[in-house]
Amino acid sequence: MTATDFKSVVSAANRQLGNNRRNRVVGGSQGEPVRFELYHSGPSLCSHKVRTVLAEKEIAYRSHDMNIMPDGKAIPENYRPSYVRMRLLGQQSEGFVTGYTGESSVSGQGLDPCVVPTLVDHEKERVVVDSTRICEYLESELDSGTKLIPDGMYDAIVEQDGIVDRAPHVAVLYGANPDGDFRPPGLATNLVGVQQRKIRALKAMFDQLDPADPLIEAYRSKISKETGSERFVHDADSMRQAYADMSAHADALEKQLGTHSGAWVFGDQFTMADVMWTVSLYRVYWLGLGETLTAESGRPRVARYVERAFKRPSFLFAVVNWPFGYSPSPHVPEMNTPGFKLKFLATILGRRSWREALFG
Repeated sequence: MTATDFKSVVSAANRQLGNNRRNRVVGGSQGEPVRFELYHSGPSLCSHKVRTVLAEKEIAYRSHDMNIMPDGKAIPENYRPSYVRMRLLGQQSEGFVTGYTGESSVSGQGLDPCVVPTLVDHEKERVVVDSTRICEYLESELDSGTKLIPDGMYDAIVEQDGIVDRAPHVAVLYGANPDGDFRPPGLATNLVGVQQRKIRALKAMFDQLDPADPLIEAYRSKISKETGSERFVHDADSMRQAYADMSAHADALEKQLGTHSGAWVFGDQFTMADVMWTVSLYRVYWLGLGETLTAESGRPRVARYVERAFKRPSFLFAVVNWPFGYSPSPHVPEMNTPGFKLKFLATILGRRSWREALFG
């Protein structure tokens, strides 16, 4: 692909996002040119990982905080052809996703062509997809800020990142525990029937494309995934196993922390593994599974770890305090106040016009 073609594809993706406050420079002046553009979403777990790494590395970037859920007749921004076409520039040897596992790992299930995050590097004219790859790419390209993969630790960090990546975060977000649903009520209500809404939005894309367009295959793979998701979250045995796996997930960190006396996953130095674990455990906490992070659960090291990790400035900036990063939850005291709920409602109303929601 030529430089002209690359710029054309990226420009087309940006045009469909419009010009609003969700598209802004983070960590720099609004008018200055930046090397990186990040296409992400406030509530997206994988986006949390990348935003935290960007904050740790002190990297300025243009943030495109996308609407990724079907809302009325509006098509999610990550389903639109110009974005998907750009995202596919980052596809490597893996094929498209063909089913549903409850995980979000590209290495484990293939590339989902219609999700976030996606990183654009204008200097290298490169598109990078998959949160793990993006985080490693940013670390390899820049020496600024925190060194997140210290010399000699790559393999150990990759192993921990893989543990986090394989945890069924998506399953326990979209599906209830058959033995008691503790997810935030607003979340649980909004996700009823969400797979069918997504499928309708994806099928609407077919009418915009030539039947020979390679994007057709991409959309069909996404429909296959959402069909599998609907079956998975309504299968009691699958969901019980997913919640059991999340409990075992916390056990894995307890075991790792027991190998040393330091503050972080590998001792006294904060690394990429800590970014991944912090993002993961906060999602567990927000979903109402916080009992797995306590000393009373037999995980005293994890309990001490989250007290430190949840206060990390990069994490507070990129996740906890990010606009629309998390919706109200009765399990997080600061996210269960009238003030937070009003602020969250105002953020939602400001993200999409009524005209778009009604007419698409």
